[in-house]
Amino acid sequence: MKTIKIILLVAACLMTNTAFSQNYISYYPTQWDFRNQVDLIDFSQVKSLTIKELTVEESEEHPLLETHLIWNNNFQLTDYQFVNYNNSYADVDIRFNYADAHSKKLKSIQIINPNTLKTVEDWQYTYGAFDVEKIKVKRYVLNVPEPDVFEVKYEGNDDDYTQETVYNPQNSVVKRTAFWYKANKDGTTLQLSKLYVDDILDQTDSLLLDKNGKKLANYVINLGISDETKYNYKIRKVDVAGDEFDYQELERIQRNGKDIERYEYQYDAKGNWTERKTYQMKSGKWQYTKLTRRVMEYRN
Repeated sequence: MKTIKIILLVAACLMTNTAFSQNYISYYPTQWDFRNQVDLIDFSQVKSLTIKELTVEESEEHPLLETHLIWNNNFQLTDYQFVNYNNSYADVDIRFNYADAHSKKLKSIQIINPNTLKTVEDWQYTYGAFDVEKIKVKRYVLNVPEPDVFEVKYEGNDDDYTQETVYNPQNSVVKRTAFWYKANKDGTTLQLSKLYVDDILDQTDSLLLDKNGKKLANYVINLGISDETKYNYKIRKVDVAGDEFDYQELERIQRNGKDIERYEYQYDAKGNWTERKTYQMKSGKWQYTKLTRRVMEYRN
């Protein structure tokens, strides 16, 4: 697999801590959207990022979600905090421990309930010849003295293929996912995954990325139903250390050939966006439905 990248997630709401960790956070680090794209002009200048999402109804703002990410001086993501203003059971704090001070290779992860400060899950990583070989998971279930212990195992190669198998504490297969990565001649990358439950193909997911790692298209087939999402960007000039270059900014999303969302931005002095308005297409008209605010703590 490719080297672990860093950062960003806007998590789904209305999840318990256990469901959040079990069903949303992928075990394999390279599958974590919240570590892949932070949408910053110059990530190396940022120490922390706080993202607050608000729904907008009849011109009134209502807080929905908040995420907070912290990086150390070696640019390792050390802490990810998530708050759901509508469901405190979904709050979670993820703490990352690395193999060494300069590595992106994870040694372990703690998933903590910030309301009780108790550990929900503990993951221990073991590496093999090409990347992660297995993950030992301890899941702490309410009112149970000892945690459930199970493993997630990997097989594949260093180039383009990995298979993940998740076992339950009784050592039976829960699910199996196969991943392929294909580098195209035009600089794009295709990430293909197939999820099998009870040895039956449940979902096929194809993600096309451009040369900068930006999403171009996502094709999903779930139980025979297909869905296509396309991402459209605008180019704006940005300045980094006195040099000007083109930066791609997400402008609009289409699903199955129809516009579903578009975005408007405000920026700080360093060129990073601090506010983003989301408009959704409803009954043939754009409707302002969500506001996202960001606060960056800079190193300089």
